[in-house]
Amino acid sequence: MATTVKQSFQKFKENLEITDKQSALVSTCRTNLVKAFVDSYLSLNSQQTRVIGSYARDTLIRSLSDGDVDLMIILHYGDNKDCDTPEGTIQILDKFKYILDKNYPETAKRRDRNCITLQLSQFKLDVVPAFYYTNGYYAIPDSVDKKWISTNPVKFAEKITSINKTMGGSFVPLIKMVKAWNRANGDLLNGYHLECMMYHRYVSYLEGYTYPSMLKVFFENLPSYIQNNCYDPIMLGSVDSYLGGYFDDKRKAAIKKAEKAKEISALAVLKSENGYYESSIRLWKDLLGYYYPSYG
Repeated sequence: MATTVKQSFQKFKENLEITDKQSALVSTCRTNLVKAFVDSYLSLNSQQTRVIGSYARDTLIRSLSDGDVDLMIILHYGDNKDCDTPEGTIQILDKFKYILDKNYPETAKRRDRNCITLQLSQFKLDVVPAFYYTNGYYAIPDSVDKKWISTNPVKFAEKITSINKTMGGSFVPLIKMVKAWNRANGDLLNGYHLECMMYHRYVSYLEGYTYPSMLKVFFENLPSYIQNNCYDPIMLGSVDSYLGGYFDDKRKAAIKKAEKAKEISALAVLKSENGYYESSIRLWKDLLGYYYPSYG
């Protein structure tokens, strides 16, 4: 609980952090998975694994059970090059599922487009086969379009870290705060889409400002961000196609939620500027959800 807006945002920031215990669970799981693949005589690259996605960028919010952790298992190319074919995208996922079925027989799992998803007791884990190329890029399977997709999650993570440093450590917490709003609204937007929108918004910032002011400005622009196409800053592909076209119901619903966030955040800042801290905190909590502290 908090009695000032500044206090409430500091507590909100803390509430969104992944705990040390949760980080230890991910580390243990990673070690066990490597052993499972090595013991199954699947030849791996010297890197063996790389945690990617929001967990690696430190933009995953508590609790882990509501999100997912992405883990690339990096294959030795020479020993697995037979899978570097259209049909190989399916074959490698089937091989991964076979190994995981054998080692985690009681764990619910499914083969997705790019990965095998395991529903562990504490969190969901996406296990992604990958090849590594010397230019720093990776390739992961697309079993629907039957092709290997070039990607560079490491470079995007580096860009997020760079902006966070420029903004005095406020960018990553800000991403988490917007993700908390997204979760409170039924995860209407894809997490990576959100991060790309925020990257494009803040890449030119020279410093950070207060969280209320930055949220107000971001939500002020969010309806137009959702309305327009958004592109991956590394691979340059579209990241918002899941919303459909401009007149698609899913995109229109997201824009409507963003318009509401624009309205509430502007009012919350106005209340605070005029000394109505309790009203401001109540508005922010209504907007940002469970992890935002109550007044008091």
